[in-house]
Amino acid sequence: MEPNEILKKYYHFAVIGVSQNKEKYGYKIFSRLKERGYDVYGVSPFYDHVDNDKLYSSLEAIDQPIDVVVFVVKKDFVYDYIDEMTSLGIRYAWMQPNTYDDELLTHLKEMGIIPIEACILVETSR
Repeated sequence: MEPNEILKKYYHFAVIGVSQNKEKYGYKIFSRLKERGYDVYGVSPFYDHVDNDKLYSSLEAIDQPIDVVVFVVKKDFVYDYIDEMTSLGIRYAWMQPNTYDDELLTHLKEMGIIPIEACILVETSR
């Protein structure tokens, strides 16, 4: 599925790697999705809120359904969330540039997760 199709079809996003630093991509992506009207939940092991929004320690802590997980972390940390995604039935992993390699993409696909390889900031600016 193409990135623009994902953005038109799904509205419930989790962003892993949200930061309180407004210069970081985790903050920018979280904010952009909210500005565009998506239902967005932030996941961070370091912060419990950003601006006035609650952040969650894991995907399982979010009490709403999630359609797409956006990764804004180093590829080694993505593996920490794959089991959660499969147990929650989340099928789409939006992989920001520099968050993946071929081995990770293969593993995601083997686990039944479809990786979307695109910059979400670019795709949401169209």
